[in-house]
Amino acid sequence: MFLLFVSVSWSQKIDFDGLANVKVFKVNGGVSANSVFYKTNNETPRNPFTYFLQGNLNFSIYDFNVPLSYSFSNQGSNLSYQLPFKFNRLSLQPKFKWIQGYIGDVSMSFSPYTLNGHQFTGVGVELKPKGQFHFSAMSGRLLKSTPENGNPKTIPSFERNGYGGKIMFIGEKINFGLVGFYAKDKQGSLEEINPSKGITPMENLVVSIEGGFQVTKNIEFNAVYSSSALTQDTNAQGVNEGKGIAGSLINNKVSTEVFEAIKASLNLNIGKSRIGLELERIQPGYQSLGTYYFNNDFENITVNFSTILFKKITLSFNGGLQRDDLNNVKENKTFRRVGTLNFNIVFSEKLSLNTSYSNFNTYTNTRLNQFEQLNDDNLLDNQADEFNFTQLSQNASLVMNYILSQKETLRQSLSLNYALAGVSNKQNGLVRIGDASTFHNVNANYHLSFPKRKLNFITAVNSTLNTIGKQNSLTWGPSINANGFFLNKNINNAFVLSYSYNKSKGNVNKITSIRFNTSFQVKKKHNFTLNFIQLIKSASSTDLIKEITFTFGYNYGF
Repeated sequence: MFLLFVSVSWSQKIDFDGLANVKVFKVNGGVSANSVFYKTNNETPRNPFTYFLQGNLNFSIYDFNVPLSYSFSNQGSNLSYQLPFKFNRLSLQPKFKWIQGYIGDVSMSFSPYTLNGHQFTGVGVELKPKGQFHFSAMSGRLLKSTPENGNPKTIPSFERNGYGGKIMFIGEKINFGLVGFYAKDKQGSLEEINPSKGITPMENLVVSIEGGFQVTKNIEFNAVYSSSALTQDTNAQGVNEGKGIAGSLINNKVSTEVFEAIKASLNLNIGKSRIGLELERIQPGYQSLGTYYFNNDFENITVNFSTILFKKITLSFNGGLQRDDLNNVKENKTFRRVGTLNFNIVFSEKLSLNTSYSNFNTYTNTRLNQFEQLNDDNLLDNQADEFNFTQLSQNASLVMNYILSQKETLRQSLSLNYALAGVSNKQNGLVRIGDASTFHNVNANYHLSFPKRKLNFITAVNSTLNTIGKQNSLTWGPSINANGFFLNKNINNAFVLSYSYNKSKGNVNKITSIRFNTSFQVKKKHNFTLNFIQLIKSASSTDLIKEITFTFGYNYGF
């Protein structure tokens, strides 16, 4: 793929006459190094010294660019457990006009249901010419071989390699794409396997079709269909039958299952208003080895609406229904109603207001064992009510900003933020004591700025009240923030002092935080940063805890 990329790159027609006055070869980029020192009088597994080395270089020859980036740290080597992922990374991303390459420790995304941001060590390419066709491809190692070392946090894994490609047609009123992704574990990459871990070599093929078209000038339709064939154990006995698109293209085993995912949306634009309808359905068990995590076994139907009123008011709404147990096999079924409303109004150049409200209603029904009902000797109880729960969740927020002064030499502003969150469990139509909680948060701050002197001062008060049943927890405290170029025009300093007081269940916790940060520049290329944090924690049940964190950083840009 790399040889193909180079040959395609240099086969492009270059206008040398237009490049006569352009510098042929250029190098720019930057490197940075950060070290963190930590000390405390309390026992902690945190490493007292950690370093991070990062950098990026860009080599350019006319329109041909080769960015190089790296990241190294001792953080991963200090862990007592092993993970199948790399902490230290080195990557090259050469680019020439509409050709983008990926070499080393990189990540690419084809679609949400196939390859989506999973890091791999290998090569990839994206071709996006001026025409209507775009093409992407990748090949590399997704997971490294990780043997078990006795630590319960270790994630043993076979070496996993993946390959994929995407071709896309983009027209004026219609677009169409085809994605293919394949991943397989290398069986001989693990010598010893603990049967209790349930680690088996896996294989996965995902085929996805996506497209959309403009029905009219104001109506557009988009849809995605994906078929994933997943083999849990490649050592299992083979079978001849294969279901679905992906299942007919893979070597099926007894442990092979085929799953489907569908997503479709219809959007209507009317003036400054937009109305949308979306359906997403993912079968139980759907998984792609090109993603780190995937939700399945759910169906979403959502409606969204947004508009602008009187040039000052922005209104948006999103609501829908969600359910699981699509195959009707679970003992617990969940049904959710979701609604979100956002309202933003600009009264004047000085005063603005933003409010939002969301309401989540989740209903869970547990199926009872029929034999338990028949053998129940208590005719007075209503056993079904004990297994039907409704969870109610409400969130509301209010943000108000007011500008006191907007001068070149002096700027002042006030802001007030309020947030409310409530959760309750309803059983048989009743909310019992202890099954409801309410969270209130209020934050008010005053901002004073001197633009010409580059000085900023912020004072704030934060308060939180959390109520769970008959128990209350109150936290409040002030903070002072000062930042700017105090002593020298090249030295930027910041100082933050904060205090918080928490009282709950008769316990009192106090935290005092002192933070100081300074950064300065030398000859416009060398940047140095110093950070100091002092935390003092006192509690009724423990001794005084002191923590000191000191960070030193250096950055060089050229």
